[in-house]
Amino acid sequence: MSSLLYEVDRLYEGCVTDPERWGEQAFADWTDGVASTNALDRDSAKAIRRCVNAARKLQRFWVDRSMANAPDSWRSRVDLALGARAWRPQLELAEHVLATEPSEEVFVVVADLFPLVRNQPYLDGISYEEWSALSR
Repeated sequence: MSSLLYEVDRLYEGCVTDPERWGEQAFADWTDGVASTNALDRDSAKAIRRCVNAARKLQRFWVDRSMANAPDSWRSRVDLALGARAWRPQLELAEHVLATEPSEEVFVVVADLFPLVRNQPYLDGISYEEWSALSR
């Protein structure tokens, strides 16, 4: 399931770097692909729906704008369009995956994707072993 978190990243990146490519069929195909390659429980599916809704808003924001003035970083484009609202569903998904399938691999992915949350260090630089001991 850790790859699912990167899938959301690639979805967001695509919507802000090539918004013309993302129509309803592309969103449906992406969602079908994610559902077919991941065992989604109810909470994961809900978070994925929220991520897709955010991606649709990102796509609509950038499809009508000139890319000439867009920030170089796709993450900055996400922040410019929606700010923290775009990242919340992905963070909820990450926390859910970490809670339901705790592993060092998932921990590393979550720490990589979310170095800061609410302008504070997330997971505060602790190791997987320290986090695992704290979360018991």
